[in-house]
Formats: sequence, C-alpha cells, structure tokens
Amino acid sequence: MDLIDLIDSRRFLGSEFLMWLWFKSECFDGLFELGEEKKKLEVVLDDAMTLEAYLAETERNTFKGGAPAYSPEAKVALRQGKRLAKAKMRIIEEGREWVFNIKSETLDLSSINIPAVLSREEDEKFFERMFLVEEIENIVAALYAEFLGIRLTSAWPDAMLPAMQAWIASDEPAAPNTYPSGATQLAAATIALKKDKPVAVPVSA
Repeated sequence: MDLIDLIDSRRFLGSEFLMWLWFKSECFDGLFELGEEKKKLEVVLDDAMTLEAYLAETERNTFKGGAPAYSPEAKVALRQGKRLAKAKMRIIEEGREWVFNIKSETLDLSSINIPAVLSREEDEKFFERMFLVEEIENIVAALYAEFLGIRLTSAWPDAMLPAMQAWIASDEPAAPNTYPSGATQLAAATIALKKDKPVAVPVSA
C-alpha cells in the first residue's frame, strides 16, 4: 500500500472525530476539560455545517445560520447515513475566542478568526498572530489525541459508538449522562502510554 492509499484508507477518522466533537459538545453544553492539566475550553459547532453521503459526495446537506447542530434536519441527515464533512467551529479558552472552518478529510483549518491581538508594534503583532494560529492548531491536535485515545481502544465499539448511535436515533438532545462514563479517563491513560510512541492508526473502521 503506497502513501496515498494509506492516507485515503484513514480519511474516515476525520469524520468520526468531528462526529465525536459534535456529540461530546452537545452532551456537556460545549464544556471540555483538555489534557492532564484539565484546561477548560468551550467547543461548539457554530452556524454552518455540511453533511455528505459516504459514497456519493453529491448527496449533500448544507446548513447555515442559527444552531444547525441542534436542528431536526441535521439529525435526519445523520439517520440517512450522511457524515459530517465540514463544520464551522468556535473554541473559547480563558476568554479568548477562535472561529474557524474544519474539513473532515484533512482536518485543515481555514478562515481562522483569532482573538484580539494585544501587541502594539507591527513586528510583535505579526508574531502574536502566528502564535495564536499555532495555539488553535495545538488545541485541535490535543482534542484529536483525546479522540484517538478512545477510538483506538475497546471503549469505542463497546461504549462510545453505541452511545453516539443512540443519540442519532433519538429526538432528544444529548445530556451529560449520555456520554459514556470513564471514556475520557481511558483516553488520557492511552495518550500517556503512547506519549513517546507513534500512534498506530487502524486500517479500517
């Protein structure tokens, strides 16, 4: 299997990551505790999202305005087997707010709005902007690491996937008790074990 095939075989993970973010955000009203230091974040899907059929990208639903993640139409699209292909996200940390678009296939961030720059000198403003862009990339990477800590263990098929499937099937919004207990702790333990080792990504779902 060459590199391109290897990358293509793992593209489903990006969609699963965004679905997990959507599910966890709804469970906890967007409140996350990230990493060993339990950094507090607010992570929400904002006012635009696109869902696509797995095998037919032309079968697409695009939602804009309001809170589409909570709309009945988005749930119907999920029940039809569509995946979250692109989303506009808002992340708030210690009063600082980033808004950006993220694509499931590549996890590229685009149209990034960063927090207000505090520096006065032009050179300092530039470096502060670069730092803020790098910071949001690191936050997304840490969220992805938490997701992988669940996805690469038995917690995914045994607990997380059934919970997400039940959430999709239900007309009720997710609640804190909807999220499988212990999943975050297991993710943290998995990340700690793999901290100095390359992550082994599964070939198929």
